[in-house]
Amino acid sequence: MKKALAFLLAAGMTMSLCATAFAEEDPTRIALLLPYIGDQSYFDVTARGLDLVNEEFGDKVETQLIEMGIDAAGWEAANRQAAAEGYDIIISGNFQYEGAMLTVAADYPEIKFLNFDYSDVEANSKDNVYAVTYASNEIGYLAGVVAAVKSQSGIVGAVGGMDNDGIRQFLAGFMQGASDVNPDVQCIIGFVGNFQDTGVAKELATNMIDQGADVIYHAAGGAGNGVFEAVAAADGVWAVGVDTDQYVSLSEQPDLANTILTSAVKNCDTAILNCITKMLDGTAEYGTQKVLTYADGGVGLAENDYYKANMTEEEMAKVTEFAEKVRTGETKVVDQLVDNTAFETYLEKTTK
Repeated sequence: MKKALAFLLAAGMTMSLCATAFAEEDPTRIALLLPYIGDQSYFDVTARGLDLVNEEFGDKVETQLIEMGIDAAGWEAANRQAAAEGYDIIISGNFQYEGAMLTVAADYPEIKFLNFDYSDVEANSKDNVYAVTYASNEIGYLAGVVAAVKSQSGIVGAVGGMDNDGIRQFLAGFMQGASDVNPDVQCIIGFVGNFQDTGVAKELATNMIDQGADVIYHAAGGAGNGVFEAVAAADGVWAVGVDTDQYVSLSEQPDLANTILTSAVKNCDTAILNCITKMLDGTAEYGTQKVLTYADGGVGLAENDYYKANMTEEEMAKVTEFAEKVRTGETKVVDQLVDNTAFETYLEKTTK
């Protein structure tokens, strides 16, 4: 990882701006490739990025959302078909399926690719790839702060999707945030094994509630709805959502929405708009990568009216106190992708 970080710094110093190659007289054709939409979380907020692009650029762009399906065997073919159909910009990425996009990007150097959530620095350092990601460790940290501030029992839980370093990055941050607020906090951690199985997520959350957890966070995509189901069936328990404001996205299911105190958000939608703007105006730095943090608005908390109505002034002030330390850099949030012992260290610290 140190080698990768050194590579990133070197790339940032040597890469020059790539002038736009898009003809002004014709609409720029843009495709966004996702496994599916409708998770009311990560994929849906990403898909909204395409809506923002349409709103901003109107008939200057022609956009298409392509659902690739959840079978990894079809992801490269979907990217290859989009490239063959002549899209000027292909948006895809994420640790699960960036490899499929990057394989195709190597074969189509004339097409520009946007990795909206990269994982591997060196793999994304291609002359036709522009890549951003989000400080997921800070997302988790903010969720952990809220959980520990709100908890009455001193026991909080977190449900991850797959057990890998990408999800452990969220959860290590969560445990750090919770323990910074309450050094005696107990954190209960569980993994679904995928991002779709709401039944397993519900079972995990129910077990956490049975052990005394009264605030439960999830970083499990669509499976996280199972956490909300478990919390809805309990008394005196709150949930914290992820990626998008899930209180809003689940508003048509108030029994679930009303469990969600707040959400720790990843602003993929505005990131896509900002990146596409740079790609269209010729200021995108291809071959480089940027991590979007809490300080620059890439991640944050959904501080909606429901959150404000269910938090006391003292509780909100406490959350702000710890969040501001992240914004200013006073608090350094551990990063599982830099230090792969971070998750285990905080798990041991917060397991009683």
